[in-house]
Amino acid sequence: MSLQLLKILPSRRTKNRVWLIFSDSSKLPFFADDVIILGLKIGLDINDELYFKIKNAALYYLLYNYSLNQIALSPKISQVLSPKIRQKLYFYQKKYQIDGDFAYLTDQINDKLSSLNLLDDAAFTNHLLRKNQRHSRQYLSQLFSYYHLKLPETYSNHDVESIKNILLKKNLQSLNLSEPAVKNKLFASLMRKGFAYADIKNVIDELFKNR
Repeated sequence: MSLQLLKILPSRRTKNRVWLIFSDSSKLPFFADDVIILGLKIGLDINDELYFKIKNAALYYLLYNYSLNQIALSPKISQVLSPKIRQKLYFYQKKYQIDGDFAYLTDQINDKLSSLNLLDDAAFTNHLLRKNQRHSRQYLSQLFSYYHLKLPETYSNHDVESIKNILLKKNLQSLNLSEPAVKNKLFASLMRKGFAYADIKNVIDELFKNR
């Protein structure tokens, strides 16, 4: 028995979304405009070619809207968004029992978002700087390198000020830097945060000379 489209129901929660109900009891969320584009109607017999187009359109619709929501939360570049799309694709295929290889949708969605200037290196760069403003320049350089981005040359190095702020929050009077173990522990703690040895030494020398 061939697959039939039994019902097209409007979504109660999401605007411009309908539910396609099939004769095998499966259902798919669907963009309302795509119903017209694919010529879908109640009682229509669904052959393999049309069913593939329906699954493709449903997944694209879900993943594209998911991607827009992710970008609304914070700026994205394709390197960050692509793994999220792939993970969500797996989730949707499992949830709605959609078989087939639709991995290519990740590139299609990235291309669409890029064409609309929604994947913005500059916006993502500013987001990284705001989110990691307490970290060292060395840490930021490694972070930007991971994303294949260049740390802006105009970015000011606030490492010295950051080290001072960290040390001032500690009980400096209780630290005996004449003890090698104490001094080494303090240096190691700050270097693990990505600060350079020279910057740490200069700040400590300045703070403790007037103690």
